[in-house]
Amino acid sequence: MLVISRIICIGMLAGLSVTDLKSRRISGSVLILGSILAAVYLALAGREHLWAAMGGLAVGLVFVLVSRVTGEQLGYGDSWLLCILGVYLGVWNLLEVLCISWIGVAAAAAAVLMLHRYRRGTTLPLVPFLAAGYAVMWAEEILLLH
Repeated sequence: MLVISRIICIGMLAGLSVTDLKSRRISGSVLILGSILAAVYLALAGREHLWAAMGGLAVGLVFVLVSRVTGEQLGYGDSWLLCILGVYLGVWNLLEVLCISWIGVAAAAAAVLMLHRYRRGTTLPLVPFLAAGYAVMWAEEILLLH
């Protein structure tokens, strides 16, 4: 079950990364499908994953609130995606992915500033950094198991 959820997540993140890079938008259809798959996963995963999943969902909902308060400086699609990932990953793995992702965002922002590519309104897409953070977290899991 864990491997299936990891494959679903990396596939969804890879596809959404491409669209986020190109259009700075996240497909609502993909997010709806991800939500349905997350609900099915939660139903199949059982009670032992329930509290971790609810904690991960709560972290995602905090980001929905951040989207609302900041006038969508962090897009609702990004926040919705974090809710979905929270259900799959649980609270601790989601927080690990977020930490890795924010380090990547900070490095990219520093590079943009150093190269003088910053203009008012310059934004960085979040989903590719989430995908990279997810890949690092998954690689770490694989390496620790072997």
